[in-house]
Amino acid sequence: MSQPDPPLPQDGIYRTILGVLVASVLLGGVIGLAGDLVYKDRGIALAGTWMAVICGGLYFFFRLLGKREARRRAERERDGDPEA
Repeated sequence: MSQPDPPLPQDGIYRTILGVLVASVLLGGVIGLAGDLVYKDRGIALAGTWMAVICGGLYFFFRLLGKREARRRAERERDGDPEA
């Protein structure tokens, strides 16, 4: 049976990047909806949608990087590396 994934790194910069990306996804969704429903402007709606899509992709990319780093730290800790 495989071991459970270690928790994601709790580094301040990592958590800040994820927080900004989540906020950007939400803001992109709001801009997309406002452009479509309030302003009736296809350009604003597309800009908000693309902002949400791109920031969502970046969010998952950074989550992947965080999981890799957590796995690397757990392996170093398990091997008894003093730099862990």
